[in-house]
Amino acid sequence: MKTILNDFIAEQSLVDALVNDLTDEQWQRPLPDVEMWNIKDAIIHIAFFDYAATKLIAGEAEDLVSFSEVESGQDQYVRATKFHHLTGPEVLSWWREVRTRLVNQLYDKNPKDRVPWAPGLPMSAKSLASARLMELWAHSVDIYDALGLDPIVKDRITSTLFLSWQARPNAYRINNLEMPDTPIYLELKLPSGEIWAKGDQGAENYIKGSAKDWALVSIRRRNWMDTELEVVGEEARRYASIVQTYAGWADPAPKAKRQR
Repeated sequence: MKTILNDFIAEQSLVDALVNDLTDEQWQRPLPDVEMWNIKDAIIHIAFFDYAATKLIAGEAEDLVSFSEVESGQDQYVRATKFHHLTGPEVLSWWREVRTRLVNQLYDKNPKDRVPWAPGLPMSAKSLASARLMELWAHSVDIYDALGLDPIVKDRITSTLFLSWQARPNAYRINNLEMPDTPIYLELKLPSGEIWAKGDQGAENYIKGSAKDWALVSIRRRNWMDTELEVVGEEARRYASIVQTYAGWADPAPKAKRQR
């Protein structure tokens, strides 16, 4: 738990530095692949769900859906419009406040403590920390893309990699597919050079390559065909096409620029 929270703080600091000196024009810059969102919307979204988590941990809200409906002013583009009046620097200041509160709450939790999240589906404090870290990195990719920068990836991306594997059954379910018993092997090289792997090493269906490429695919920001991933076997190709680290409906992958 401490390792995840330390990773969470490090990633927060990295994203904070990314947006700290943005101009007013840059705060309004649209995100390339998120309809009607700009950079300020991305930070509002991150801050709001950190804020929601603090309320749920404290027992001041019943579940994420009902809290969001009342508190966010969510529109058809899933933007928290209630906070649109804030300037970019004001949004950043708010995020700093709520993320500090969230991390302090999580440090005081047993990793197995249950926290209400989706209606009727609580998650452990450790899983909540991993999910918040994954979502933070996913939306930071949107900001990097909007600024024309290459997303930064550290070894702490393992939380996102784990969720890509752990959520595989859900990826099939939300795409109305039956998950087969076909063994799959996932082998990824972290920025440090270490190997992160899951599954049956002898499987005929496998995915190998950089952790960065797979993480970008699993948060639905890149199509696997546009990466250097080695994806072998029919089931591995299907997994790479539907993998999704976050809950909700099935999001389409970006349209592939090349076919293979």
